[in-house]
Amino acid sequence: MRIVSLNIGKCVEQPWRTGTMTAIHKTAIADKLWLAELGLEGDEQADLKNHGGKDKAILVLPSSAYQRFEISHPYGFLGENLTISDIDEDEICLGDRLQIGSVLLEVTQPRSPCWKLDAQATQDSKWQTGEFLKAYSDSGRVGFYCRVLGQGWLQENQSVRWLTRNEEQEKKFPRISVKTLFLARHNASEKASRKILKEAVKHPALSLAWSQSIQTLLQR
Repeated sequence: MRIVSLNIGKCVEQPWRTGTMTAIHKTAIADKLWLAELGLEGDEQADLKNHGGKDKAILVLPSSAYQRFEISHPYGFLGENLTISDIDEDEICLGDRLQIGSVLLEVTQPRSPCWKLDAQATQDSKWQTGEFLKAYSDSGRVGFYCRVLGQGWLQENQSVRWLTRNEEQEKKFPRISVKTLFLARHNASEKASRKILKEAVKHPALSLAWSQSIQTLLQR
């Protein structure tokens, strides 16, 4: 695995819904960037309620997403900070860690795609309004957020080590893939989904936002 693209974005106004501030469109950076506890230097978020913070310091997306959803724009167009090769949401799990030089990341939750991502994607002629968001969500391959356990420099083409958990950790809580967790929350009314959510909410790596959201769903 390696960093295919390292991306940051500034808040700009888009014409969506008569004017929307967003930093969803990221631009690839060739130089080194410092990753701190709250994210990459120079990266901005317009909606601090739903983006950013320690639990969602950096958004990772497999490079395969661009081929899967036929997006012809450069990496960063879908809003990710790190575009990484040879990784898949069906395999990487909640609590897994990624080592990139001195940087250590921990997977905290799947991405929660919203209407802004749909508006961004519909700039590609393949998609009509609402279609991309449905296809993206139904796939479960939505990317994932990480918290920063170890700060450091990041750069394009750096190798990425995927650190899986040991047997002792496996006994404490089961492996739940990013795809499985997202689809369970996406289909929370189903019995099998609720079982997965009950396990996920016990996981110490789960973000506070998703923990609270899942608990609310389970109480219904």
